Amino acid sequence: MSNLKKRIFYFIDIILIILALIWTLLPIFWTFITSISEETELTKVPASWFPSHPTFENYWNVFFKKAGTTNAFRVGLMNSFIISTVVSIISVFLGSLAAYAISRLKILSSNIVVFLLLFIQMIPPVILVTSLYVIGSYLKILDTKFYLGLIYLALNLPMAIWILKGYFDTLPKEIEDSALVDGCSPPTVLFRIVIPLSGPALFTTGIFTFIACWGEFLLALVLTDSLASKTMPVTISEFMGRFYVSFNLMATVGIVASIPPILIALAFQRLIIQGLTSGAVKE
Repeated sequence: MSNLKKRIFYFIDIILIILALIWTLLPIFWTFITSISEETELTKVPASWFPSHPTFENYWNVFFKKAGTTNAFRVGLMNSFIISTVVSIISVFLGSLAAYAISRLKILSSNIVVFLLLFIQMIPPVILVTSLYVIGSYLKILDTKFYLGLIYLALNLPMAIWILKGYFDTLPKEIEDSALVDGCSPPTVLFRIVIPLSGPALFTTGIFTFIACWGEFLLALVLTDSLASKTMPVTISEFMGRFYVSFNLMATVGIVASIPPILIALAFQRLIIQGLTSGAVKE
C-alpha cells in the first residue's frame, strides 16, 4: 500500500473517531448543561450551548435536601446499589458453578444448554411482567427488594453462565488434570485453580450484571410501590408530573445516577478489557 493510501485511511480513521466521540459525548454534555441551567433559559429559542447564569443548586438539593422527590431519589439510589451489588455477586458465584459444570462435566449437550440460555436471555421482560406480578402477589413478597432482586437474578444468571462458560472453555484442561492427579477434588480445582485464574472474566460478568440491574425500569415500576423498595429509575420517573416537568432537575439526577457505573468502568477498565478479550481466542 502506497504512502498516499495510508495517509488517506489514517485521515478517514481520525474523522470517524472524532464523529464517534461527538455522537457519544454530546448527549452527556447536553444533559450536564441542562442540569446547571435555570428553567427560564431552557425555554429560550434558539437554545444556547452554555447557560448565562450556571447554577449547581440542583446538585445541592439532590444530595442534601431532606424532603420531596430528591429525598426519594436518594433512597431509590441506595436501593438500586444494594440490589445491583447483591445480584451481581450471587450471579457471578452461581454462574461460575453452572458454567464450570457445563464446560467440564458434560452433563448435557453443551450446545443445547447454551441455546436454552440464549433463548431465556432473549425473552423481553414485558412478556413476563404480568405473570411475575401475580406470582409475587400470591406469595405476598410483592413490593420488596428481595423479590425484585430474585427476578433480576433469574433474568441475568443465563448471561453470566453464558459468558463464563465461554471463558472456561479456553482454560487449558491440563492444569486441572495435573491437580486431580495430585489428589485435588473437583471442587478444590474449581475454587483454588480455576476461579483465581478467571478474575477478569468474573469481574466483567459482575459489571455487566450490575449495569443491567442498575438501569432496569419496567419490572421495578410494576413490581414495587413503596419508597422502601423503589429503585433509582422509578424515582427518576417521578420527577415528571402531569402538568409540570422539571427538566433541569431530571438532568441533574440523570448525571448523578450515571456516576457509579462510569467510575467503576474507569477504575477497573484494565480488568474489563482482559475479561472481554480473554475468551476471544481458542487454541
